[in-house]
Amino acid sequence: MVKKMSKGKVSKLKKRLYAEDKAQLDRIKQKSQVVDHTSVGSLNEETRAKLESLQRDFNRQLDSVLLTRVYDDLEDIETTLSILPTEVEEVRTRGYVFRSFMENKVGVLIDQWDDTYDRVANEIRRRQRDLERESEAAQSALRMATDGRAQQISRAESAISTLEHKVQAAESAVESMYNTLEQNVRQTQAKVKEIQWMLDQVDEASFGLYPAEAPVAACEAQYLESEKDGPQGVLYLTDERLVFEQKEEIATKKVLFITTEKEKVQQQIFEVPVGQIEEVKSSQKGFLGHKEILDLAFAPEADLSGVRLRLRGADNEEWGQLIGRVQSGEINSERTEPKDEEVVETARSAPTKCPTCGATLSTEIVRGMREITCEYCGSVIRL
Repeated sequence: MVKKMSKGKVSKLKKRLYAEDKAQLDRIKQKSQVVDHTSVGSLNEETRAKLESLQRDFNRQLDSVLLTRVYDDLEDIETTLSILPTEVEEVRTRGYVFRSFMENKVGVLIDQWDDTYDRVANEIRRRQRDLERESEAAQSALRMATDGRAQQISRAESAISTLEHKVQAAESAVESMYNTLEQNVRQTQAKVKEIQWMLDQVDEASFGLYPAEAPVAACEAQYLESEKDGPQGVLYLTDERLVFEQKEEIATKKVLFITTEKEKVQQQIFEVPVGQIEEVKSSQKGFLGHKEILDLAFAPEADLSGVRLRLRGADNEEWGQLIGRVQSGEINSERTEPKDEEVVETARSAPTKCPTCGATLSTEIVRGMREITCEYCGSVIRL
């Protein structure tokens, strides 16, 4: 069960502080336009231009005094944390059984939010009061500068610059109080979105999962048949297999090099039991190494000797580590429910003789295998 949280703290905070502080800020804004034709009409063009520039700078800083950017950040965090528990429950319902720590992580983030919110709310209040005082001081300096004297203009410029720096310092100080929480919330949200996308791809796949087979990860990828070319689609990793499915639109007709007709192609290109993956090598190719390349070498029993894949929107080293964790069985420590033991036992009790020709079978049974082929008569024996 994922811990839930109520939404609306930030909205209530904004309403309360805006009611208290916005009235004061509005009064400042009403009087802020101190540089106009009436007040500086008698000054020379250069001085008027300087004062008008200072007026624009001052108005721009007034829009930040209420720390609205901070409020926007806090609302984003609150909104995300309010929907994350439901999203985690949904991916569980759809059959995702790994990352068993997600529920606890979301609960910890919600607890941290409750604590952080109280501290941030108090700090916002204190910072806003300081900034209101600085706004009034800058406004006063700007009004005095309308007489055109260089000394007063310099003081107004300094006061507005001080206000700008203090707004930036206030934003930075408050942001530092929730920055780590925000990063962890975004990272968790991104991971849940990845899982949702993977489950969507599994639902649309041209192949089906075996009984008790569980998807681990998926990403967009290209199966490189040459240095640059090859079908594009989705790479799937389950607790039993690595599968690549072509899933793309290809041109069927071109006129003067312009595609006029397309056709969607979706088909499985290869699958290999994870136990037949003998080597995984990650590398960076292309300009500035921006291409995530995964080279895989397979056991002699596999249908392919190996493949080269270009991953899109995924880290090849993370994928290499993930494949290793599936192979070793370490990934099972993250399961929310055990694998169906009946299915596991079926693989363990594989036949030692071919039921068709009676030959002794020498094929080693590895993780993810669901059938073996008799090397003597060609019969396919399902495990």
